[in-house]
Amino acid sequence: MTRLKKPINYIEELLKKPETRTLGEKLQRKYHKWIKSLKIEDFCSFINLIEENKQLIGVAQFFGKFRAYSLEEYVYRLLREKCHIPERLGIYWGEKCLISKSNKAEYCMEADIIIGEKLGDCVKPRIVVDAKVELDASRLKTAIGTFMLIKQAHPNVKCFLVYLKRELNNILLHLASPWVDGIHCLHPKLDETRLFIESVQSCIFSQVT
Repeated sequence: MTRLKKPINYIEELLKKPETRTLGEKLQRKYHKWIKSLKIEDFCSFINLIEENKQLIGVAQFFGKFRAYSLEEYVYRLLREKCHIPERLGIYWGEKCLISKSNKAEYCMEADIIIGEKLGDCVKPRIVVDAKVELDASRLKTAIGTFMLIKQAHPNVKCFLVYLKRELNNILLHLASPWVDGIHCLHPKLDETRLFIESVQSCIFSQVT
């Protein structure tokens, strides 16, 4: 995984400051719990603690990226542990995804999670996952735009969108279906974690057989 700044680094920053040290210690315990169990309940307990202390954490960008990168790491660890990935493929977190066709100049853009083949500085994708803490119309449009670019270059790539909280209606989700191969909620109240893992694994098998 290549995120230059990971959730554990945000926790370490909180631990350095006297006013946030206690919060940092609590988050550290919860972090180590969920990376070991991979239970969505443990992960959401960690996220809830971040959200409950938004004012104490301070800077909006710090708060937003802390949550976003935490969800990405959860999805990365979940797929790495629960899916069988062929040796010639790898799973990558926050790396550059190749979105240009083979006969054109190379162009890559960052993606949350990619399963594919590493080619130099980029990854040729087989599966791409976009992770959103809150899924609203604006974030859905951003994800669709990314998936459209990827599928234009690689029509067989499967694109998944996962989220914790949804802030849009079913009609808009249905309209997104031509560009999204699966949309799954990762939250204890509507836990589609198992379905997400099974869907990704099925796509891996279908592409290697």
